[in-house]
Amino acid sequence: MKKRIGVSLLLGVMALLSCLGSGRATDRGDLGSVIKTIPPNGPFWKYGTVIMHRRTTKAGMAPVVFAHWSHRARYTCRVCHLDLGFSMHSGDTGITRAQYTEGKYCGACHDGVMAFGVQDGECDRCHMKDTQALEAYFETFAATLPMAGFGNGIDWAKAYRSGRIAPKNTISSSAPSLQLPEKLRLPMKLGTAVPRSDVAFSHEDHFSELDCSSCHPDVFNIKMKGTVDFSMDKNIFGNYCGACHMQVAFPMNDCKRCHPKMSGFSGF
Repeated sequence: MKKRIGVSLLLGVMALLSCLGSGRATDRGDLGSVIKTIPPNGPFWKYGTVIMHRRTTKAGMAPVVFAHWSHRARYTCRVCHLDLGFSMHSGDTGITRAQYTEGKYCGACHDGVMAFGVQDGECDRCHMKDTQALEAYFETFAATLPMAGFGNGIDWAKAYRSGRIAPKNTISSSAPSLQLPEKLRLPMKLGTAVPRSDVAFSHEDHFSELDCSSCHPDVFNIKMKGTVDFSMDKNIFGNYCGACHMQVAFPMNDCKRCHPKMSGFSGF
């Protein structure tokens, strides 16, 4: 995995420029800011890994290092972002120790029974002074899953479809089973300024991991044609699709995953 980092970064930047088109980010400072948001900008294990330090710094503790990749193999996104109430936007939730010990947020699972918790005296498994153990675990973890050329180097959709992972859709056995409306099962074609780069969007693929309320109305306006300022630039800076596809899901420089008819770069 490590050998691909340098190549991925170079090709990723090239793909980004291809996606943006000429003349869209001519200011060097603006372009630099955009490139910094495009992974992989470091080791694959870092993509989808969140460092939470806002409260821990004040408490004199090491930051919490949360790896999305280790959790999403076990649970779908909706478990944390719907059932447990975590915001889809980074930094919005603000977990406290009191909430944790009351069984909220992380404490719903990390209670010493379902998963390790403070009761086991294993605080350093989340409050990490260094990430060496996590990095080593990622190498072992990723080796069993199908590879991709972007993000953390794992093709999660392929892993899901092939049965390599079978994430649970709820932590409660009594939770109702949600069904996708039949009219949303057909793929949507979203037009762009250049017809050959039209977007192929599948509600069904997203619904396998998310819930309608994950995207609507906070990320996308629920009204037909209600999103008037949707653009590649907005996505790259973490809006709309970029709320997930610049943070955890495959990043925006994997152009042909959404623009299947786009010519040119298609990964490796």
